[in-house]
Amino acid sequence: MSRKNFLFQRAVNALFDIIRNEYQLGDILPTDLAIANRLEVSRSTARKTVEYLIEKGFIEKSGSQKTLSEIPQASHYFDTSQQSTSKDKQVEEHFLDLILNGKIKPGDRFSELELARQSNCNTITVREFLIRFSRFGLIEKNPRSQWQMKNFDEPFVDELHEIRHLFEMHSLSKFMQLEESNRHWVQLEALLLEHQKLAPHMEERFDEFPKLDRKFHTLMQSAHPNQFVSQFYDIISFVFHYHYQWDKNSEKDRNTVAVQEHIDIISKMLMKDYRGATRALEKHLETAKRSLKNTAIL
Repeated sequence: MSRKNFLFQRAVNALFDIIRNEYQLGDILPTDLAIANRLEVSRSTARKTVEYLIEKGFIEKSGSQKTLSEIPQASHYFDTSQQSTSKDKQVEEHFLDLILNGKIKPGDRFSELELARQSNCNTITVREFLIRFSRFGLIEKNPRSQWQMKNFDEPFVDELHEIRHLFEMHSLSKFMQLEESNRHWVQLEALLLEHQKLAPHMEERFDEFPKLDRKFHTLMQSAHPNQFVSQFYDIISFVFHYHYQWDKNSEKDRNTVAVQEHIDIISKMLMKDYRGATRALEKHLETAKRSLKNTAIL
């Protein structure tokens, strides 16, 4: 299958996931640009994806407004399991594998040619990936196609915390203003149950928390969608869950504390205790900041 068709089918499946998790029949869907940003695809791919859903009857379009008319089911998804991994994804997976296995550490230098050979991709694909990845602030470009992993330092952690605090508190405030009948409250209740089911089993299932963490913070944002905030959480997810320079031995303890902090935040939100939820979120953010500073290479 061509790369073009693979990207399209992957985008359709991703949009199905978003619709099933976040929307109900009759809801108005976001603009093509917002969808493109959410799916991390070009506007033309997003437009083609939306047109496919319109053609199949999942979306009704009136002017520029798109209304959800049918919820996709598992049978509607494309089967991409047998498709070869796209080259850009191949580079990404190989690069993150090098980081997670300690083969590239903070301060290490590496070349585009070296990474291209290791990942069986060309240097153009590698360079494009590294340029995109550099927005995280964790790698920097050196002369002659050389790159270097950067160390965390205290200013980096402080700046990250300041922006995260601003966005998280804004999301909490907007969420707490939702009408009682809003579907987000039902989703929040379901998310609390997921946390409560996981919490007693953190000894053996602590590595499941990052997915739950992203789900919680994504739901918080969805009360008042903002494409810039959504893109920022890509950075948060990488820094706090790939933790390439963290002591893996403390991962279980960090996640065990975090899942209980989530339960505290969500419980107070569901009780409509805005002040209590704010204090609980403050505590959670401070814990994350302290953990990052303790484990960063300063």
